[in-house]
Amino acid sequence: MRDRIEIWLSAFDLDEFLRPHVADVFVALPELVRDDLLEDPRFRLYDYEPGAGAMLVPVAAPARGQPGRSVVLKRSLRRRPAPFVRWLIAHELAHAYLRHAGRFPGEDPEHAADALAAEWGFPRPSLW
Repeated sequence: MRDRIEIWLSAFDLDEFLRPHVADVFVALPELVRDDLLEDPRFRLYDYEPGAGAMLVPVAAPARGQPGRSVVLKRSLRRRPAPFVRWLIAHELAHAYLRHAGRFPGEDPEHAADALAAEWGFPRPSLW
């Protein structure tokens, strides 16, 4: 499975610090979630250096009424502890998986993303 993820990640120009963290989170995802993201040709993963000028986020065109999904990570995560980095990656992947909605009508999307990240083994660290 890790080889499949590494090959898939090679399509994205990710920071060398972030790539192994993203791979570790993907390995831990439930198969249904992992496949949903890995097999979506419109999913984009991007990182950027804050303060380095204008940021262009690659986004896929909508298809069949569904917008493309993107996860954008700041390279400043290099200065954060690994549990925080992995939680944040899982949290953002949860948003992408849920298409920025809750798990059920009326659920706050932030709460839903935190809950899914925790279910996947990445609880929100108590200290940021």
